[in-house]
Amino acid sequence: AVVSTQSTGKVVDTKPSNDCDRSRNLMVFGLQESVEESAADLKDSISEIFTNLDEKPLVTAKRVGLKTVCKVRPIMVTLESRSMVLALLKKAKQLRNLEKFSRVYLSRDLSPEERRERRSFYRTVNELQKENPERNFRVKDGSIQIVQS
Repeated sequence: AVVSTQSTGKVVDTKPSNDCDRSRNLMVFGLQESVEESAADLKDSISEIFTNLDEKPLVTAKRVGLKTVCKVRPIMVTLESRSMVLALLKKAKQLRNLEKFSRVYLSRDLSPEERRERRSFYRTVNELQKENPERNFRVKDGSIQIVQS
């Protein structure tokens, strides 16, 4: 909510900063980070990925997390619409076939609560897989499913 105060005439945004709209965000994992990577370099890399998926959306991109030597930070990309995010996610599997981007993965931007829930599901799937090696399990639509072979 945006509120205008009468005494100062300033416009104040009262919406909490952690309550952001994640529907237009896309996370890119596995794209190598160079030591002197600029914002322009990052945007070019993201544009190259999207061009390989036959999409050319307008984007803003930034690395998230603390910079460390041993980890590649993910990239949060903000697109013009939610429909563009969904279109790119549908085509994301095509990256596996490209040698340069075979280790790059796209995902929607999850809230901390959604990440905790997903992590819990995958831990459970790994435990079930160890207990039942003859069966295959997967997480889909917020539940654990048995995959029929």
